[in-house]
Amino acid sequence: MTNRVHIDAPAGVVEIEGEKDFVEGLLAKLFPLLEEAGFGSKRPRGAAPPSDEEPDDTGEEDGDEVGAGAGKPKIKRKRGVTPKGHSCADRMMTLKEEGFFKTQRGTGDIVGGLASKGFTHKSNQVAAAGESLFKRGMLQRTKDGNGPFKYFWDRD
Repeated sequence: MTNRVHIDAPAGVVEIEGEKDFVEGLLAKLFPLLEEAGFGSKRPRGAAPPSDEEPDDTGEEDGDEVGAGAGKPKIKRKRGVTPKGHSCADRMMTLKEEGFFKTQRGTGDIVGGLASKGFTHKSNQVAAAGESLFKRGMLQRTKDGNGPFKYFWDRD
């Protein structure tokens, strides 16, 4: 069997193939050096992971390849989930319950209506939430010519 070593520094990949003694000996020499150098890590040496990341314990190890972070958990970003009732769509539904949509309202009107309740949303957020509510049948919408959509609810 032929011994082979492939190191791709930019990608953070180390491949070692060959006899068991060769691979184990080379790993014993290289692994401490790679770890200390932060090989394959975009963070500077000795830097802690950002606070919005948590370890991912679903990493799989393959006996033929040695990754730069072998033995270290992978890092995965947390996804922020808006608490129940605090999304733009939920707040628009509150306006609907109060009769705000009895007349046709544009995104600017809705942004203003939300602002009067103390909620700050941008027009693109309102438009996305409005489309979502329309697709779910919770709001109606119409369009005059090339103008923007107007949202309303006349089915009480």
